[in-house]
Amino acid sequence: MHRTVTAVVDRETTACRNPDEVSREALVLLDRIEELLSDKVPNYAVRAQE
Repeated sequence: MHRTVTAVVDRETTACRNPDEVSREALVLLDRIEELLSDKVPNYAVRAQE
């Protein structure tokens, strides 16, 4: 997670993007990652114990 966000921020700041925009987009990315790490994805399609 850390590496992904850092890579995006580095890439966008190197491209001379506005830091305020980059930080807002990084927060959106963190929210999406957090959602993936929540119970929604890890519990998706879990087989019932028999």
